Amino acid sequence: MKAISFRNRSFVVRSILVLVYIAVIVIMLMTGKRHTILIDNKDSEDGSILAIDGMSIQIDNQEAWEYYPGDRDKAVVQGQRHKVRVEILADGKIVETAFRVPLNQDMVLLEVPKLLAGVEPYLRPFTVLQEQASAPAVDTPQSIQFGGDAVVPPDGSPDAPPAPVLVQ
Repeated sequence: MKAISFRNRSFVVRSILVLVYIAVIVIMLMTGKRHTILIDNKDSEDGSILAIDGMSIQIDNQEAWEYYPGDRDKAVVQGQRHKVRVEILADGKIVETAFRVPLNQDMVLLEVPKLLAGVEPYLRPFTVLQEQASAPAVDTPQSIQFGGDAVVPPDGSPDAPPAPVLVQ
């Protein structure tokens, strides 16, 4: 029987440690990532499913909140798997379900009326639209009258004070 050399044994141990570190990183990423769940109680876009008139929603073990037609709120959760508990206030009906948030999604929209009606998909990705940071165009007059004195806007040099704005 041939003995394993010190170099080979060292290589095997280091390889196992690298694999363990990678596994820990993957587990921490999946269980530690935060997601925002937007809880929506609005009519569906086509009007076929109406909003719920009074319900209480609890996600995971967080505090339950009441929602009425047209309400939308958010819950910040950690991890991929979550449980939602919906209680209809009028008749006391309770619906519980579990869902997974995709790892690549930071924010999802939970449409509760669709969930209660059994219509898929009741959970869909939500992205925030970023508007370009452009200031609205303001028509500035060439000169503004203040008590008979004409004030001329600056020539745009960095040392010049800002031009007065005419408010109508």
